Amino acid sequence: MDKYEVIGTLGEGSFGRVYKAKELSSGSFVALKVISKRGRSARELKGFRRECEIQRDLHHPNIIQMLDSFETENEIVVITEFAHKELTAILGRVGYLPEDKVQKIVWDLVSALYYLHSNRVLHRDLKPQNILLDMNNTAKLCDFGFARNMSTGTHVLTSIKGTPLYMAPELIDEQPYDYTADLWSLGCIIYELLMGTPPFCTPSILHLIRLIRHEQIQWPTFLSDSCISFLKGLLQKNPSKRLKWDEILDHPFVKNHINITENTSPESLTVPLSPSVLHAKEQQRRESMKNKATRIPSKTNEQSSAIKPVTSKTSKNSQENSADALKKSSNQDSQNNNLLEDSTKSRTTSNVNAKGSSLESSFQNINFNTSKSRNADGESQKSQEKSPLKTFNFIEDNQPIETEEWIVFLTRAIQEVMNGEMISLTQSTQTNVLVSPLRNPNASPKVLSFVARLLSIPFVVKGISTDCLLQIRKVYLEVKLVPNLVYATKLLLRECRTDSSSDTASPINSPLPLSAELYKRCADLTEEDFQTLEYIFILVDHLIHLDDDFLIQFCDAVVVLSIYLLMKLFISFTYKTKIRIVTDILAILTRLMSRLPENSDVIERTLLAQSENQDVNRIKFIDLLRHSDALVRERTCYFLLWFGKTQHIKTIKMFWNFEVKDTLEALMYDSMEAVRNAADYAVSELKSKDFYKDVK
Repeated sequence: MDKYEVIGTLGEGSFGRVYKAKELSSGSFVALKVISKRGRSARELKGFRRECEIQRDLHHPNIIQMLDSFETENEIVVITEFAHKELTAILGRVGYLPEDKVQKIVWDLVSALYYLHSNRVLHRDLKPQNILLDMNNTAKLCDFGFARNMSTGTHVLTSIKGTPLYMAPELIDEQPYDYTADLWSLGCIIYELLMGTPPFCTPSILHLIRLIRHEQIQWPTFLSDSCISFLKGLLQKNPSKRLKWDEILDHPFVKNHINITENTSPESLTVPLSPSVLHAKEQQRRESMKNKATRIPSKTNEQSSAIKPVTSKTSKNSQENSADALKKSSNQDSQNNNLLEDSTKSRTTSNVNAKGSSLESSFQNINFNTSKSRNADGESQKSQEKSPLKTFNFIEDNQPIETEEWIVFLTRAIQEVMNGEMISLTQSTQTNVLVSPLRNPNASPKVLSFVARLLSIPFVVKGISTDCLLQIRKVYLEVKLVPNLVYATKLLLRECRTDSSSDTASPINSPLPLSAELYKRCADLTEEDFQTLEYIFILVDHLIHLDDDFLIQFCDAVVVLSIYLLMKLFISFTYKTKIRIVTDILAILTRLMSRLPENSDVIERTLLAQSENQDVNRIKFIDLLRHSDALVRERTCYFLLWFGKTQHIKTIKMFWNFEVKDTLEALMYDSMEAVRNAADYAVSELKSKDFYKDVK
């Protein structure tokens, strides 16, 4: 580091920080990427080193040149050439670019991609954020964290990397893929440069999946024929129909403007394959699909003592009162919620069946991190802000956390909010600080509990203005509170993590792989663990009934984190002893089916999730209908109502039988009025269904 003078910070992400620096010997500017080793697993560090190895061998004017790298005891430092602007910063200012300017950028990107593919390197995370521009406005590719160097005998890959807005359909469908996946991403980038948004844009990841699979791209009419032809050639949903490299180089939109260097691999991906190699590639594809089809469920499951703070009696009582009030509020919400809405009022945005492929495994290795701008001029990534898809940051913060200090801090914050001082919850920057322990596996259950209680207070204390509550809701959506609360439950129950193949998990910016996680048994959870789960799900339940945007975020979090088994686990091992948790889970899932029926396959995946954990039993609705707690019986009635209205008949028949039907009808005469009303409504809505009438 003695050879460089650090001038300032360019940006910050989950990996570490990027600095602008001056090389003392030459006076030229460089970028220093500093990656902390602290809290990193061996697999993550291996991934960083792999990125360095790949980028070290890349030498092309349209690729950010790696100049040097070294390691200290605590850090990995990568020195690269310095580029002055981010493409996203430009898009943030002007929205979109005219075709002639886009065309020049396309020439640079195609040149870079041709060079990569010529050297058998797949980028796998092409997006505007990974494109920089130098002083001459030459576009350069950067960030090779997801890049893969394909060996000469490898023709297809299967592990999923990248960013969903730019992800090819074959990756969404978990199909084997090759270099043409990069070409799809390139097409998405070009489309966004010309139009201001990617070809498919939506706030919901599940909806985005359906759009990429089934929706036709809307082509503009103001572009030249050669531009439209080039875009259509890249954005073919069928990868075999996309432009091949020989066709790309000969296309009038880029012909004679590609910078082709001499140092290419003898087994270049850009060279048309011989019949024998095509046969080998198809064989690899078939074998890969066969392995997926015959895969046996993993024997492992799907994917943290605190020091008591010195608090005043007033503070302690205020915390408990706020929690109790929200419990009552949540009960009232549930009884007066929209579960009784007619199905015609349900918000349906698509009738497309989103099931088919293993989306949970597809999204385990997706980059859902949002980092700060690396632009030297401090321009923000406004194009991210304008994009409807707000990505999740499920990057674990492995930094040590001082439980006692956090409890004191949160206790003070709770007292302030109880006194009506809401400033910490109406500004996203401050709320982000409060939410951060939810992503930290080192956070104790007590800290998580305090966070959930603090964030619940605005909904139960009196005297809060409507405008203030609306601002708090807006901030909670911005900081992804619901996804972070869901993530906290996963970290709380996660028992351990083991390393897996370097190709099955991303080194950075990625949720942990499914096969690498085990969940704790019920017997291993403490009373404090259960109490924390209660506080979390009370808040989640309240929020998703408050605003459908919270519900959409919940659905996306379940898919991204692949926690179907965890949701089933909560119902399976808590309904006998921890009633509060199961009633909130039932209310959340029922709300999902009633408001977002197009996403109700989440319910099927939850109910059918498999595990060898003895705590995860088949969910028996008969036991829930006969439960001693009236709220469990009531919410099970509503769950079955929407289950019967939204699920596939095959799934319904796996859980529906005469005993369930008979018990549901018997609850029409229950001693509790709320249960009677729920059962009566469920029976009246379901009795005309064939599955209901067929059970004798």
